[in-house]
Amino acid sequence: MPVTEQDIHQWLEGCKEGDRSAQEKLYRHFYPLFMPVCMSYVQNSDDAVDIYNRAFLKVFTSLDSYGGRGQVGAWIRRILVNTAIDFIRKEEKFKSHTDIDEAYDIGLNSSVLSQLTSDEILALFRYLPPAQRAVVNLYIVEGYTHPEIGEKLGISVGTSKWHLNQGRKLLQEKLMALGLVNK
Repeated sequence: MPVTEQDIHQWLEGCKEGDRSAQEKLYRHFYPLFMPVCMSYVQNSDDAVDIYNRAFLKVFTSLDSYGGRGQVGAWIRRILVNTAIDFIRKEEKFKSHTDIDEAYDIGLNSSVLSQLTSDEILALFRYLPPAQRAVVNLYIVEGYTHPEIGEKLGISVGTSKWHLNQGRKLLQEKLMALGLVNK
């Protein structure tokens, strides 16, 4: 039987009361939906599971902050993305690049990406170095602006643009190597 939003709200109430069964149901329900999100930010499944677990610890300890407005999944996803950002920020790999004022957009054809499966897109994202993967995710997938990315990751706008540009170049090179795009 499919899970309804009412089921999820019942699990939330159980979680507020410390019901381990309700916590497990909530955790397991969202795992297949949000693990790919975690994987898009890191290179290996161990780090992705670490992010997922940290995010759900935050979910369970901050249930009172969920006001019941909007879907539970959207609230949990926001916590998950912020947890991934925190995880990446702790690596301090962003601060080693020199700022540039402008990054050139080499663009990727969205029709090429639409032909790929989600697993193939995740594999492409894992090809990127951590800093570039995070910026590409935040900019393209999550829709953040460069100033917002800079604030979240503790980098300048120019560095955010540089990471996006470099990430796009690497993705385009990988797509060319796979024969999916021409030079």
